[in-house]
Amino acid sequence: MKKSYLLIMCVALFFIQCKRKTELIVASEKTVAIKLDVGDSKVNVNPNSGAVLFEDGDEIIVSNNGRYIGKLLYNNGTFEGEVTGASSDDYLHFYFLGNQKVDDLVVGSSTECSVTISDQVFSLPVISYGHSTSKYSPELTFYTAKLDNKCTLVKFSVESASEYAGVCITGMNNRASIDFADNTFSYDTVNNGNITLSPKSGIKYAILFPQEEQPEGGVGSAFAGKYKGTRGYVPEILVNINMALDDYAIPVTITTPTIPEGAINGLFTVDSTGKQVYFSKSNLSYKKSQKEWSFLPYQYTVMESYPFSTGENCSQMNVVTLFGWATSGYDHGSIYYKPYNTITDMNGYNAYGDIYGNLYDEDGRADWGYNMIKYGGLAHKQWRTPTYNEWKYLFEGRTGAAEKWGLAIINNKYKGCVLLPDDWTEPYSNCFVSGMGNEHDTNKYTLNQWALMEAAGAVFFPSASNRFGTSIANINYMAFIWSSTVANKTFAQSVQITPTLLDLERQFTKRNGLSVRLICE
Repeated sequence: MKKSYLLIMCVALFFIQCKRKTELIVASEKTVAIKLDVGDSKVNVNPNSGAVLFEDGDEIIVSNNGRYIGKLLYNNGTFEGEVTGASSDDYLHFYFLGNQKVDDLVVGSSTECSVTISDQVFSLPVISYGHSTSKYSPELTFYTAKLDNKCTLVKFSVESASEYAGVCITGMNNRASIDFADNTFSYDTVNNGNITLSPKSGIKYAILFPQEEQPEGGVGSAFAGKYKGTRGYVPEILVNINMALDDYAIPVTITTPTIPEGAINGLFTVDSTGKQVYFSKSNLSYKKSQKEWSFLPYQYTVMESYPFSTGENCSQMNVVTLFGWATSGYDHGSIYYKPYNTITDMNGYNAYGDIYGNLYDEDGRADWGYNMIKYGGLAHKQWRTPTYNEWKYLFEGRTGAAEKWGLAIINNKYKGCVLLPDDWTEPYSNCFVSGMGNEHDTNKYTLNQWALMEAAGAVFFPSASNRFGTSIANINYMAFIWSSTVANKTFAQSVQITPTLLDLERQFTKRNGLSVRLICE
């Protein structure tokens, strides 16, 4: 099977624009089978040859007469799907929106959609459009179309001090809105115009939408984890500019240490090499109504109550904070990957569909920290879940570890465990006693006292307990926190903290719902 090539054309100051030619075949009035002359898999826009290959699961959105009429899925070399209500006085309009799913379209009524290109860590989301060369006809079997890209390929030269976090540039047009009425694209900026590229230093490519020139950005116009830096001058981005490809690359330098947005100001050593991380400001939450990840308002915030039933797939609650393992929201191979899943299937929560998979294996999308997090930088792959070994080192391995954790209660109401940073200075005298002591009454803090502790870098793990299926128990008595490390085919490693026990070897079935606390490095 032949390859379909993306023709690389450079825009001003050595930027590249791309096109793809395709052949589309309609099998019947309601079922449209689109066959493209491509290979069996896809590479992310080869910057040398411009080759683009489709893979199973890619989809094309179809509109006609200003309305969405169906979706076509690529499978084994063919795009197939159904269109409903197509009119003979218009063409069939085809939109390829990269690797992204648009799930909120309604056949026959949706007149527009939007797509972002913020996440470019593991693939380049090429966006393209074309319409059939002839208008729709119930008697016509075959259609042809040429898809023209609505984006440009841009080259960056990155120097990043972070080995883990995605490289993020800001100030870019990163959303395209599509009007099916006239099949036009408009572009704007959302979430600070963030676009996240793959981690580490090196030459990187990114897809950019048309926009005005951007001057060289100041410190903070690029960042990666706990480092910030600058982005170079970006010329005006246009499409349909045909120029020669050159070696020029926009410089990005990210080397200045900083406190990441959404982090507590305290460094914690997590391994024997001296690697230090920041903890997120609070536990992770997911708001179903807005499909939004964020950190809770306070470290001691607990959303669930007891006795309480969440309802199937958390139907009785909008904000979810107790997650089954590997429920990042990305379809990484698990059966139940949605953050609100409550199904108790023993085999449904495996990272990447592998019973022995860790959250950090493969492309990392099984980890909750891969998501864009409100109050946490709004960029992909800036956070991650601690590993089993890192949890153990925090509580047992680092210098003075045994003296840097203890039970506590805040405002005579919120019970949990305090963890102190490496470089700890008391904000006031006798403010902390380590260990179990007299259960949670060992360390009592008013809200004002706790504010002082937090400002000094103290982390608090609230006793939010756990969920099994739809049932929640032991609220304000026990804390259970996931690690990113699998234990066996059924269990994953976690941390358990009770009034009488710190268990760093605790294994929970992956179907249980536990708290998630992220770190940034």
